Amino acid sequence: MSRQFVTLLVVCVTTFMLPLDYTIVSVALHDIQATIGASYTDLQWIINGYTLTFAVFLLTGGALSDLFGRRKIFMVGLVVFSLASLLCGIASDAFVLNVARAVQGIGAALMFSAALPLLVAEFEGPARARAFGIFGAVVGIGAALGPFLGGIIINALGWRWAFLVNVPVGVLMLALTLWKVAESRDPNARGMDWGGFATFTIAATSLVYTLISGNEQGWGSPVIMGSIVATVVFFALFVVAEKRHSYPMFDLSLFKNPTFVGASIPPLVLSISFWGIFLYFPTFYQGLLEYSPFEAGLAVLPFAVPLFIGGPLGAKLALKLPAHVLLSLGEALVGLGCLWMLVSHRDSTWVAFAGGSFLSGLGAGLINGEMTNVAMSVVPAERSGMASGINSTMRQVGIALGFAGLGAILAQVVTGDLSRAASGFGMRDINGKERELAATISTGDLQGAITSMPAEIRSNFAEIAKAGFFDGLHAILLVSAIIGLAGAIFTFVLIRKQSKAVAATKGEQIHGIAH
Repeated sequence: MSRQFVTLLVVCVTTFMLPLDYTIVSVALHDIQATIGASYTDLQWIINGYTLTFAVFLLTGGALSDLFGRRKIFMVGLVVFSLASLLCGIASDAFVLNVARAVQGIGAALMFSAALPLLVAEFEGPARARAFGIFGAVVGIGAALGPFLGGIIINALGWRWAFLVNVPVGVLMLALTLWKVAESRDPNARGMDWGGFATFTIAATSLVYTLISGNEQGWGSPVIMGSIVATVVFFALFVVAEKRHSYPMFDLSLFKNPTFVGASIPPLVLSISFWGIFLYFPTFYQGLLEYSPFEAGLAVLPFAVPLFIGGPLGAKLALKLPAHVLLSLGEALVGLGCLWMLVSHRDSTWVAFAGGSFLSGLGAGLINGEMTNVAMSVVPAERSGMASGINSTMRQVGIALGFAGLGAILAQVVTGDLSRAASGFGMRDINGKERELAATISTGDLQGAITSMPAEIRSNFAEIAKAGFFDGLHAILLVSAIIGLAGAIFTFVLIRKQSKAVAATKGEQIHGIAH
């Protein structure tokens, strides 16, 4: 096997595992809750603990890979990820599982931040475009197939094997990396930006904590207000730290380039509008429609199937369409797909969501690889680790914000419906319990919320709970549609059209961008 083939294989298999591990859990939450007694907050952190550390360590991972070598950091990340997966699989309580998930996210960040520069070092010209197209498709498919594969694994072996399966795959990929993958690094790298890392970590953690806990504790509570202040203060300190550091992990000067800004919008938009929504659909299918994990996994395949089509198609379109057209098209399709899903009603099955989810999946698939390619095309090759870290951070921060932020909206809508029911329908047993019940319903545990009510009102409460959950789903679909369409407009405006000279050499270069 050639070195290029092995490098692409290793990068694709490992990056397939990484998004898989934040979506596969979406169909396992019910079983995890029953097995280890996890609370609503625990369940939120099982997903967000992974996505948050994934996001905050990506920039550091990019800097470390530039400094010490991409192959070396990639292997360190692979070992950490595999060992943490083992700990997830044998966890006996929610605390251990959440800690293991956070460590797993660190390993994922180190792997992912080094993976793209490994491809950049190994491929050039049109071959790089094809490699990025394959990479984008694999990342999207890994995330989209998570619920489907999770349903199969959970039905056959139990939820623990959703994590344990990573271990043998990790060992094999480590062996292939040692055998064939070449080393590369930035010869000008001079040190770590620990100030930037610390301030960004605290700011991002405070933001996600606010979104997760705001509805439960009250948005005006001292804890939440303090968390909001901490978010603002530490993001400001992060900007100061990056401006003062001679070799920052997040080079703010890049954002003076409209093309780089425009290329940084799609990963954030897609992570919120597509992946953020996607993570809630298995919960919706299991909670409201009472599907099994396997049935819920099948029901979300319309999200996954177009990613198989969109990846290769996007790679071909990248050689024919200007970057601002292709990236905006993908974002617009995601937004339009969310709008399409709003035609559903409370008695709808998965069929009512299939068309819109297919359209959104196609939009995401078209640009999964190209949005990274465009961002890295305006950065010197020796800083590719930093550029990869920034672009990938946008993806992971978007997923964390999408899941937590959309979850906050969902829970708030359910809380409002329950409050109106308590006053309008005379259900006094709901009074004072709206937030607690909304948290239970938002996880898809409608039966748990219903059985907590007195027997004489359960039937009426069941209708209210189902209506609240559905109203919440519609609310987050509308928000996602607005974000997707707005992102398309901003991307179109900010990314400049290619000059005639660059367009003429499109077959030789990968989407050269006019400055």
